[in-house]
Amino acid sequence: MFRIAISQLTDGGRRITPEHRSTAMSVDEAVLALREHLPTVDTTAFHSEAVQRSVNRVNDFRHDVDTADGGRYRVVIAPMM
Repeated sequence: MFRIAISQLTDGGRRITPEHRSTAMSVDEAVLALREHLPTVDTTAFHSEAVQRSVNRVNDFRHDVDTADGGRYRVVIAPMM
């Protein structure tokens, strides 16, 4: 199982405001949750292999994304312990 946290970045990334938290059974399910919450985000960086490599190396996967309307978000996918 994985934890998913989506936070909005403001003030040039200095302010992080939690916006959405959920869980998923797999990386693919986590990406689906991201697409549902932020439908305009490009999710090509979130392929299963890249996420799993990062989780194995540093215990989570973090990636900043931009929305079509100019919003900036940080997405964290981490295993549940």
